[in-house]
Amino acid sequence: MNKPKPILLSIELLLIFSMVACTNPETDEKIVNISIAPDDYPTLSYQDFTVEEMIRLETTEENLMGMDLRVKFSENLMAVMDENKANKLHLFDRRGSYLNAIAEVGEGPGTIRSLRDFEFGKTEEVLVLSPIEDKAKIFKFSKDGNFSEAFELAYSADSFIRLEGGGFLFQGGYNLPFVTHRVVRTDAEGKIQHRYLENDYENVMLPMMERNFFPSDKGVFMLEIFNPNIYLHKADSLTKVLHADFGTYDLPANFWDVDLMDSFGEMNENGFATFKGVFQQENLMVIDIVVQKGRSMSKHILFKRDKDIYKLKADRDDDMVFFYPIGINKKEQVLFLTYRSILEKHAHEFPETFSTDGLPKKGLDYPVILHVRLNEQL
Repeated sequence: MNKPKPILLSIELLLIFSMVACTNPETDEKIVNISIAPDDYPTLSYQDFTVEEMIRLETTEENLMGMDLRVKFSENLMAVMDENKANKLHLFDRRGSYLNAIAEVGEGPGTIRSLRDFEFGKTEEVLVLSPIEDKAKIFKFSKDGNFSEAFELAYSADSFIRLEGGGFLFQGGYNLPFVTHRVVRTDAEGKIQHRYLENDYENVMLPMMERNFFPSDKGVFMLEIFNPNIYLHKADSLTKVLHADFGTYDLPANFWDVDLMDSFGEMNENGFATFKGVFQQENLMVIDIVVQKGRSMSKHILFKRDKDIYKLKADRDDDMVFFYPIGINKKEQVLFLTYRSILEKHAHEFPETFSTDGLPKKGLDYPVILHVRLNEQL
């Protein structure tokens, strides 16, 4: 039995599916409940934010990328993958200067067979996940592109994260019989030590291109597309810590009982919501929720500060400057990814919040990472 070829997750088309499941018993008191009902939380405007810093990603003909970028950071570097291509990684320094591309996908010498996810290692080498059939390989890349195989994993993984205490978490999706548990924990050499979220989904499920793991100072958060729960991995346990009520954007009642493609048309017509990301640092948590209905794409980005929750609503076409959150730094600044052309438009309309001062005007359009502070007076 051959494993189906992966479908790349695009913000334009969310053909990704998962199902609700838990691992360990929880109590309701430990679970944060949220919703995306219209009047549940105060709605934020641009005036509620302050842009503290702008980092442009130097762009040339060699590293042109779209909007669906997976960005991860080390102390001195940024690694960026275009999720719609997933054919190489681009390395930048933390000021945005372009260094080079590594981990190119191909069939010849110096290439790897597939690229699904990446992580920085302890010494800023880049670890790359390359799944093939019912196994996955982890390659170790130096900054200049030299690489070697770190280990082979007896698990069909789609994403992973390196744990600070040693070892890794891997997520494998719903592709039976290769994946009997959707999440596993391994040691540093890839030996499976713990298994979580038993997979009992028997219909055809396509492999995913999604980011499942998000580090924080409380542990590692794990989410799955179309699962209304967010989990926290800590001390070898995977526990549900957040549940979302998507209301009218919940999955159709028969979603898990019919063929994947048969149910997608109804779901897309009625609209559906799903998690895209979750970021947390100290007392601030940002929960990125995508809503799609037909060709319309919007966001409900929730900001949870202590016990207060605020909502930023953004449309893909109108408000893309605050459409792609990619992290929170140690200063509790939220990082948003946008492009110079989009920022320039908003600088004309909202000069009190946005500016393009210091950003080059000539040459190709390029990504910009905004470091944004939620104003304290809220």
